This record gives sequence, C-alpha cells and structure tokens, in this order.
Amino acid sequence: MSYEKVLNIEEENDNFQYWLMEMGDLLDEFVEEMPSELQLDYSPQSLLRLEEWIISNYKTIPEIESNSAMLDKLARYVGETFRRNIGGIWEIPLDDPKYMFYGIPQIVFKDETISPFCPLISITTCVDRGRGDSLYRRYMNRIDEF
Repeated sequence: MSYEKVLNIEEENDNFQYWLMEMGDLLDEFVEEMPSELQLDYSPQSLLRLEEWIISNYKTIPEIESNSAMLDKLARYVGETFRRNIGGIWEIPLDDPKYMFYGIPQIVFKDETISPFCPLISITTCVDRGRGDSLYRRYMNRIDEF
C-alpha cells in the first residue's frame, strides 16, 4: 500500500499567501540577526558564506529540521537570492501529490527552460553533503541553463 499525503488546497494556498506576506519582515530580521561577517546581500557569493555557516552549525538533517524557524528563514533567504538574481516567482505546487516538492515553496523561473528550485530541500541537502558550495553550485547550474 502506498501512502501519499494529500493537502487541503484552499487551506495550503491561504497559508502560502500569508507566508509570502511575511517574507520581507522575516528576511530583514534574519539578515539582522545573522553574523555581519556573512554579508548577507542576496548575492550569489553570499550563498557560499551562508552555506559555510549552515554546515558549521548543523551537522545532520534531523538537527537542522528540529529548528524549523531557522530552516524556514534560511530557505526564504536562499530562495530570494535565486529569485532576485535569476528572475522568478515563489510558488507552492499543490496539484500533484507525487511531485517531489509537493506542498513545499519553490522558485519557478521566468525562463521556463530553467528547472524550478526548492530552497528548503537544497538546504537539507547541503547539510547532508557538508561540501560548502552546494547552494552556489545549484545557482550556477541554473545560470548555465540560460
């Protein structure tokens, strides 16, 4: 038997709209509370600095997932860095429960040849890999798709 979670689309859309409305304030707070040497300026290079901070503070996926507020802020910052530099919009896929990023905010790019980007999953992946350049490489791969 296969189990898939089917979300209430109307409720999830409402939650997502609220999530988007909070974006600016939460990102301002996030940038303010993070160490100033990270220079969080939404540049692609800031992804390298931020990832180093992430992997030095979180060693495992369960560890970062246990701090859901921080994970959300990290995902917002990383997503906004991609969106601002490449051009796109936030979207929450709710039409296909089998879709890998079902119910998780992602960036869909104006240039439809560029594959969507899910910042939350990318952050947990960077923790798992511990390389230090995973987020930046994902960014550069999307630039190469132009």
